[in-house]
Amino acid sequence: MSRRFGSEAWRGLFRDVATTNPWFRQPITASSLVPLPDFLAFHDELVRRFYPEGKDALLELGAESARWALVDGPLKRFVQDPEITSLVATVQNLWHRYFAETSSRSEASLGESGVEFRVRGLPTWHPYLEYFVIGYTKEVLEIHCANPVWAHRVTEGHGTAYDYLLSTDPVPAHPRISEHAGAGRGRLLRARKALTARELEVLRLVGAGKTNREIGCVLRISEKTVQHHVAHAYDKLGLYSRAGATLWLAEQGLLG
Repeated sequence: MSRRFGSEAWRGLFRDVATTNPWFRQPITASSLVPLPDFLAFHDELVRRFYPEGKDALLELGAESARWALVDGPLKRFVQDPEITSLVATVQNLWHRYFAETSSRSEASLGESGVEFRVRGLPTWHPYLEYFVIGYTKEVLEIHCANPVWAHRVTEGHGTAYDYLLSTDPVPAHPRISEHAGAGRGRLLRARKALTARELEVLRLVGAGKTNREIGCVLRISEKTVQHHVAHAYDKLGLYSRAGATLWLAEQGLLG
């Protein structure tokens, strides 16, 4: 960021974010654990200022981050063996290198058409958690492979999971994730399922404008449990934001 936009632009971003988010007033190093909501808010402001072009810009930002981290940064010794099977295993381990305290995970395996990369158990869908991550992962492979790599999404919708094929073929004939991924060959669309009574109850409180903490107090459950109910409801309905949830509730006549 400093090389591309100047060190003052980078310091200015931190300074401005810190005025509204006290988390960024403390020293942050490469090993600091930043709460996910705070980190995503910081990331959204970074993108708004420097990468406003949307999905493609996020993919490139992820690629730039991988090039820095693995060539000059803290992960330059992370890839011990560039042989393809070892590299794929390393790619799978990257998720928990960055997201330490989480039940979400990534999976990677070598298939007939390329590297099958899957993410499961996201707390919610966010552009960073998909496009940045895929740009980063794709670049990790390209750094160590002689041929270029293309990223093909093989599932649809914005839920708490997604599948990609990272292939050396720009247009693979059948970009599908293998059966051992758990989705079943050829099932590329996430099935819509009915909400449980508790999920609907939580979603209606989301539509009423309440935060996860407020919902937890109303229902006498933990904030983490609220988060799980929201994520499951979003996943079932193909939603990825509170605004989308509010619109769905309005369409169903469930607001208020």
